[in-house]
Amino acid sequence: MSTKKQPARVVNSRLIAHRGAPLLAPENTLPSFQAAVERGATWIEVDVKLTKDMQPVIIHDDSVNRTTNGKGYVANLTLEEIRSLEAGVCYGHLFKGVKVPTLAETVGFVLDKGVGLQLEIKPTSGQEVETAEIAIAQLKSLWPANEKKLFISSFSEISLQVAAKLMPDVPRGLAVCIPPKDPAALLARTDCQILHFLGDFATDEDLARLARSGIEFAIATINDPVLARKYIDAGAQTVLSDIPDLTF
Repeated sequence: MSTKKQPARVVNSRLIAHRGAPLLAPENTLPSFQAAVERGATWIEVDVKLTKDMQPVIIHDDSVNRTTNGKGYVANLTLEEIRSLEAGVCYGHLFKGVKVPTLAETVGFVLDKGVGLQLEIKPTSGQEVETAEIAIAQLKSLWPANEKKLFISSFSEISLQVAAKLMPDVPRGLAVCIPPKDPAALLARTDCQILHFLGDFATDEDLARLARSGIEFAIATINDPVLARKYIDAGAQTVLSDIPDLTF
């Protein structure tokens, strides 16, 4: 009787620090990443978008309104304009002077600290190809070929197709909201190695189906240790959390 060999896990950690440690420092900034590392995070998730002058920066939203003292869409602002903003505005004077980091700064931080990187391609709608092409080209130029603690994720299948073409040896993670009915088939169709989905949409039936599928999957964004333990016990390999030292 033959047994099918399972592929090696991409993420050998039960937790990925979601945007660093956003409950302690401004999300997707170097202080947030530092806070996550100080609390034991071995993997960090960040979001990359393009500025008006096509520079990759680390920010989640389409606009700068929520996370900085500025207003406007990232795609309508130059790198210089975005770097002039305060990214620690929600924390008062505690993080005065903190800027929206570039992709290059973030990769440098991750490599210096020896932690893993989940780079989420977060294109402004219509820039799925350009965001992936520019961000991944820069990533490829900075990331050592022998350093394996890296994967590229996105909600955009188009962006992931670009990733597969430009960095075929780097694993890819497909992000969805609702767990699919046939997770293995979805990963096969999209040529991805990991599935991420939102815990808000996960039923016990979904979790059982995913566990049976044999795929690597992670659930976001989980800040409750009881829920985190439930998902790990149900077969998830990893949870994404705003609390890098969440105990479960």
